[in-house]
Amino acid sequence: MDKAAKEILKLIKKYDIITIHGHVNPDCDCYGSSLGLREILRDNFKNKRIYSLGYGQDALYDMLGKYDEVDDETVKNSLAIIVDCSETPRIMDQRIVTARQIVKIDHHIESTPFIGIKWVDTDSIACAQMIVEFAEAFHLKISSKAAHLLYLGICTDSGRFRYSPTNSKTHRLVADLYDIGVDPQKMFKVLYQSDANYVKYQALLVSKFKTTEHNVIYCFADVPDYEQFGLKYEQVSKNVNVIGNIKGCPVWTLFTRSPEGTIRVEFRSHNYNVQKVAVKYGGGGHEHAAGARLDNQKDFSLAMKVVEDLEAMVVEELKKDAK
Repeated sequence: MDKAAKEILKLIKKYDIITIHGHVNPDCDCYGSSLGLREILRDNFKNKRIYSLGYGQDALYDMLGKYDEVDDETVKNSLAIIVDCSETPRIMDQRIVTARQIVKIDHHIESTPFIGIKWVDTDSIACAQMIVEFAEAFHLKISSKAAHLLYLGICTDSGRFRYSPTNSKTHRLVADLYDIGVDPQKMFKVLYQSDANYVKYQALLVSKFKTTEHNVIYCFADVPDYEQFGLKYEQVSKNVNVIGNIKGCPVWTLFTRSPEGTIRVEFRSHNYNVQKVAVKYGGGGHEHAAGARLDNQKDFSLAMKVVEDLEAMVVEELKKDAK
């Protein structure tokens, strides 16, 4: 086990209060890692106060649990553990900066080095995979609830085991979760069912996407696009793969603008390093799956510059391949 992981376990044993923090607009890996780690620590350190702070993934609350609410003093006196987030400014609950100590467990490439104890494994497909590995390495009990949360994170971040770096370790750890009693079908019924208006919105995205000269797919989704279907920004800002996997198009990106003017950018690629473009615009992530936020945008003019950078990246890579 990584030396940093051992240091994190020592700190968990040292502190009486632990708060767990994920990124804004949490995906299922963030939610599953945060609450999954919380359940493991509560089951194995019953004398400690352990909380997962944030919001999002409301549809899963009845089945898998919801985030906690605590006062400022609790955060101030805690060991704060960041999960599934490479940059502290992207943490949902910014009270984290007041914590007594901050550590990080993550699988993203760092654009800004984290100062402190960190366990970063970019070869893990999901942060949830790292949490399972952590628990097993230190012989920590994983309950059925924790197993479901962690399976959720691994399954979704891997695209149901289709994306790199899904590997043999991923499948071995998932097999262990099955042995604990995971029943994915219950979660899938919640995750992969959409109401009619949501499907109509996704169809709109398919009708709106455009392609550059070198087959970079891009789509701009503005506020009226989703509000006409009675949908909110938080519901629709993670739809990049609706316009993905089109033959001959190695890069695809979705820009979704919020009513406040923030544009969420999702980058995906089969074989190009889109993370470099995401970092240029203050974002980060993985080589083939990254994201960024463009604040205070009245239109999509800056977003178009992002598209131009993606196009230039593809052109450059094609020139290298031609040599």
